[in-house]
Amino acid sequence: MNRRELIVASGGIAATALSGCLGLGSGNADVPAQQSSPTVEERTGQTVIVSNTGEVQGEPDLAILDVGVEASGDSAGAVRSELATRSEELRTALLEFGLDEDAVTTSRFHISDRVDRRRMEEEGVRPDSPEAEEYVYYEGTHAFSVEVAAIDDVGGVIDAAVDGGADRVGRVTFTLSDERRTELREEALRKAIQGARTEAEAIADEVGTSIAETTVVDASDGRVSPVHREVAFEAAATATETAGDGAATGVHPGDVTVTADVRIQYRMA
Repeated sequence: MNRRELIVASGGIAATALSGCLGLGSGNADVPAQQSSPTVEERTGQTVIVSNTGEVQGEPDLAILDVGVEASGDSAGAVRSELATRSEELRTALLEFGLDEDAVTTSRFHISDRVDRRRMEEEGVRPDSPEAEEYVYYEGTHAFSVEVAAIDDVGGVIDAAVDGGADRVGRVTFTLSDERRTELREEALRKAIQGARTEAEAIADEVGTSIAETTVVDASDGRVSPVHREVAFEAAATATETAGDGAATGVHPGDVTVTADVRIQYRMA
């Protein structure tokens, strides 16, 4: 949404016009007042401030997948051991697909205890009884953040993760590399600045003046809106099985939106 303000300081145009008409008396009523024209300093109080947003869209060139393995057992040590083995198998499968080692990083690891309260209720065991300890078990997750630079490889990476033992394939985020993000932001900034200038000129024309110069530019705000796709594990596995060997799961991205906000102050002539 565009926002504009017209600021006239005391001592601006209105005050200048009066001084031009009244002049400065010398104390002698018979001496005519000297006419004076507004100086640049007197007219700098009139400014216009315009806020504008530029928006551009572009195809993503980076995808980030959330995949992981899960385990449960009677002790934290047993869960940790299983997670270590299965997560290494998953990571190996992703690297064998062709991903770089620094593209597969741990995003989350946790092990916590749980109580099987449903089973306790069914068997009539009270939570504060000594037998309650027998119903405690442990669950753990080791999740990876997987960066895929080639968007066409996303489906194949999902299949590789499933084949490598992944228990969960979650969100896929389609976004931009740093280089592409910078390129689109510059384009959005140009659109925002051009739009602000056009509006400022329209305002100046409406009040009978023109834009003299730009005095302040604030372009610190902006954002990138990635595209998120939820990938259910069952859907990925089913797609692979029905498509036949060698066929990859299909995940279709949309365009990423980049916006840049500017707030510009202009001095009017």
